[in-house]
Amino acid sequence: MADKTNFQLKVHLGLLWLQKKDYQATVSVQITDTCYHEVDLKVGLPPGTVGVPEILYLTYSFTHDSGKLCGDVVRTVKKSIKIQFSDATPTVTAYAVVNGQVAGSDTKLFPKSK
Repeated sequence: MADKTNFQLKVHLGLLWLQKKDYQATVSVQITDTCYHEVDLKVGLPPGTVGVPEILYLTYSFTHDSGKLCGDVVRTVKKSIKIQFSDATPTVTAYAVVNGQVAGSDTKLFPKSK
């Protein structure tokens, strides 16, 4: 049976222009105990969600051990990924997903390139 815990995490998305249409997206997530485990950061929507074509979606996946004693430790974990700007997708949304459930998000417009 799937874990029905309602996870709520703070998510921060940072976008840094690198060159031409290349940007570095850094997703920071504040986790609240030792039972969270990072999986990966990838381009795309979380499973079971629907998006709009004007937004580039990032999904930062985690697992959380259920039924286990967890230590209360608040810390921020982050990962970066290289993405490309497109006039068709001027906005980026990053999701934190825990055990397949959306636990938080942040949305930013691409900053102007130099």
